Amino acid sequence: MNQTAQDYFIRGMASCKSENFIEAVEFFSQALSMNSGHTEALYNRAKSNFKLQRFDEALTDFSNLIDRHPQNAFYLSERAVAYHLSGDNEKALEDLNRAVELEPNKPFRYSSRAFIKERTGDLKGAIEDYEKTIALDPEDAIAFNNKGLVEEKLGYKEKAQKSFDNADRLDPAYDNEKIKKHEPPMPKSPPPEQKQSEADEYDDRQEKLTIKSYLSLVKRIITTKSERKEFKVFLKGVLKKKA
Repeated sequence: MNQTAQDYFIRGMASCKSENFIEAVEFFSQALSMNSGHTEALYNRAKSNFKLQRFDEALTDFSNLIDRHPQNAFYLSERAVAYHLSGDNEKALEDLNRAVELEPNKPFRYSSRAFIKERTGDLKGAIEDYEKTIALDPEDAIAFNNKGLVEEKLGYKEKAQKSFDNADRLDPAYDNEKIKKHEPPMPKSPPPEQKQSEADEYDDRQEKLTIKSYLSLVKRIITTKSERKEFKVFLKGVLKKKA
């Protein structure tokens, strides 16, 4: 029985579900060899390589996706995370800047960029982006928490405490007296929105998977006890659904 590109794609998705990402890459590659325009196979091969920490391969696939869909902010954010984990925060920022330009009303875009800005030493720029996040989503406890951490680094003790108090008010898990935070967590995933089309629905679904897969990878990278404790609190905030 002859296999089609879609058959290989389906087998690749089954391999992803069982977390056999090496096999998944092989199936998605088979699908692409038969249908180079299979966008979902290309995207999921990128994600599988991402899970395997093969960042060069993932970046190549994400770049191909962006070449095909240059106005897709989601793919830009995906590549930005891969750039960040491969150690290239400059390129990660370039992608996030483009994503913000394309979707200026999505708070998640600003909090993602703030996270990278903090790591590049642009603390004031990070605060500005967290403030934009909060202006668009006043109930984002993670943004308040991260803003407080950056303000603390700059010596703005009163402002930092106010930010921590807001985070505690929105989510008791951010009690900064009980949990010492050494690094800001990644921003939360965007809230569910009204779907405009099947393509939008697919992108929204994949964006949630992006955050979960990123969190899974970070969890494996974290090594110290304090980082593990911080991550546990962060994970609760990220996966919490809004009412």
